Amino acid sequence: MKNKVRVEVICVGSELLYDRINTDINILSSVFAKIGLTIKKCLIVPDDENEIIESATTCLKRTDILIITGGLGPTSDDITREAIAKLLKRKLVYSEDIWTNITEKFAKRGIYLPEINKKQAYIIEDAQVINNVVGTAPGLLIEKDDKKIALFPGPPQELKPMAELLADEFHKKEKEEPVIIHRYGISGVSESLVEEKVEPLMRKLKILYTILAHPQMIEILITSDCQPVVLKKVESFLKKEFGENYLGENPFSIPEILGRILIEKRLKLSIAESCTGGLASKLMTDTPGSSEYFIGSVIAYNNTIKKKVLKIPKPLIKKYRAVSSETALAMAKKIKKICRTDVSLSFTGIAGPSGGTEEKPVGLVFIGLGLPNNKYTSYRFVFSGNRERIREQAVYKGLDLTIKNIKRLYEENR
Repeated sequence: MKNKVRVEVICVGSELLYDRINTDINILSSVFAKIGLTIKKCLIVPDDENEIIESATTCLKRTDILIITGGLGPTSDDITREAIAKLLKRKLVYSEDIWTNITEKFAKRGIYLPEINKKQAYIIEDAQVINNVVGTAPGLLIEKDDKKIALFPGPPQELKPMAELLADEFHKKEKEEPVIIHRYGISGVSESLVEEKVEPLMRKLKILYTILAHPQMIEILITSDCQPVVLKKVESFLKKEFGENYLGENPFSIPEILGRILIEKRLKLSIAESCTGGLASKLMTDTPGSSEYFIGSVIAYNNTIKKKVLKIPKPLIKKYRAVSSETALAMAKKIKKICRTDVSLSFTGIAGPSGGTEEKPVGLVFIGLGLPNNKYTSYRFVFSGNRERIREQAVYKGLDLTIKNIKRLYEENR
């Protein structure tokens, strides 16, 4: 069996070591998986010439394709091009064609072209230029001995088409089977419980896998080649062990699953949100065509809106306070009536970081649910994490509970 081509990535950008998420590796891993290659290593380095050179030198000792993203812009901290030229002992050569292309792009947009952009018209000697269809920094493909070095801009919308072009060119020469990852979703249980249940089976079947925890579900990713009969055993086991919590292979997102159930049952949904600030409504309307089942929502963040818009009685809020099971139920009832829907959902809680007490700590969220049979239920949870994390957990828990309760309702009425 021939050895697979090894691919490594260096992402350049000091901001990636501070507070920015590196999305480039997600794009590259997805693109190369389609042609049968997995990225073996990814390094993040700052905008520092020595760090770039040292990292690239190390990677080139063991890899066949080295992709470097970022640092191709016009500013003083964009030094990837210069660093790699120094490493390879090659000159930077000015390209009139590239400068003309940059000039035309600025002219079409009616934007002033600063002289510093001329920096992007310099390419590494003997490099193949990859046109940037979105931005101004061209990509570069360099051959060194039997290795390839690709320099791509960091912005995702510029990186992806260049990466796809490189992958297509490589695939024409080296025919590799796509990397297939089998993904199974489970909701409503903890990551540790999933691991506890599936580890003995995976060990017995000699399956390579990993478990990822997201606010909306736990994912089991099988990364090894498996025969269909083995995968059927896995799926059968997951169905038996996790029941209604099992979401299937390659499941849709929780909001999409809920949307599909609402369409199937011809139901309409409305939402009243307080601590979640509209996140539940946003996630439900991220899906195209959601107007077919999602009628509307009220963000009753302040008690005044709870009273005046949702018409929740003042005595109720005064007696039980805004963060309570009684208020969550009232919110679910009122929004269901106002929007004339079959199903309603409500959220009220303390997302933090302040506002908690011993009795009602940060992370406390009450979720109200209204169903077609005029049955209303409330749930109490204490979520952990920062403000964003608490909101996410609350919303996905509410949507997941809505899915399960609708399913149970219709199973009982069969």
